[in-house]
Amino acid sequence: MAAVQPLLKSLPKLPAPYLWPTLFKGSRARGHARVSVMTEELAESAAKVMDISNHPNRSIIEIYPGPGQLTRSMALAGAKKVVTLDNGEMFQKSLKALEENSKGRIQHFALNPLGEPYDDLLASELNALPGLTPQPWDTIQSDIMLVGSIPNSALGEKAFIDLLKASMERMGIFRMGRVGMYMFCSKEAVKRFTSPAGTTARNRLTLLAEAAAEVSSIMVPGASHFHLPYEYELLRIVPHEKPKLETSLDIMEFCLKSLFTSKSMPLSKVIKLLGPGAEILLGRLSFDHNIKVKYMTLEQVNEVASKFDQWPLRPTNLVDDLILHEKKDKRH
Repeated sequence: MAAVQPLLKSLPKLPAPYLWPTLFKGSRARGHARVSVMTEELAESAAKVMDISNHPNRSIIEIYPGPGQLTRSMALAGAKKVVTLDNGEMFQKSLKALEENSKGRIQHFALNPLGEPYDDLLASELNALPGLTPQPWDTIQSDIMLVGSIPNSALGEKAFIDLLKASMERMGIFRMGRVGMYMFCSKEAVKRFTSPAGTTARNRLTLLAEAAAEVSSIMVPGASHFHLPYEYELLRIVPHEKPKLETSLDIMEFCLKSLFTSKSMPLSKVIKLLGPGAEILLGRLSFDHNIKVKYMTLEQVNEVASKFDQWPLRPTNLVDDLILHEKKDKRH
């Protein structure tokens, strides 16, 4: 068993919350609503909910840490190491100060989480996570965890979805195993990722999340704990041991994007978006094809995707068709 490092006893406190609007006023640069854990109270509570103190050999990769309030609390709670990834200019000084005073327990990289930096972190050149080895997928990876505060923007949502997709394909950090995640997300994003069938917020991302992981909201702290003051919630994300897919991820994504272009319409009217003649698939389904798309369960979407995959005349160039659907989404 690996030796447990002594607890890090202290780290410099971050500036008082009333100073954050001045010190980190660039948070909205280029339309990115960068929301960060601001209060020490929330940071300590989150570290406790993540059970960090009971896993002294577990390192943490934190994406979009902002100034580092949560980073500090996780390091003090007993994380073996906290590796932060954030290329926001306004946060570099604060994150570097934490790194310099952490006795090697915090390491910061000014990398964009959207740039898929996880392979770089695992490479020997950076030496960010020495000794980390792959573990079987029948249990949660015990030595590494992903944590983050997802920006309240389309790019932030993309970063979250990219992680879910990487978990299904066992790419990036998920080459190390079934890595658990804790992510602060906006209230609106939480609705999109967890909404039940028939609700307005339910969309293709909801189904993708259902296929990839068990996603649950475990903290609703209130906007006053964040900079900027948005309503954010803490999600626990546990990747499924086996993704709930009956086809490849590419096929599933194509079907979701096609069908959810008109999610309030019946499947019987929308299925033609899968390709010319796709209506023939309706007679091969085991459920009522007059169901509205937004009421469809993951099992029903999987059935459509499976029949589409088996269809000899289905489109083969899914990328071009996906681009067309995305343009339609933007027009609506």
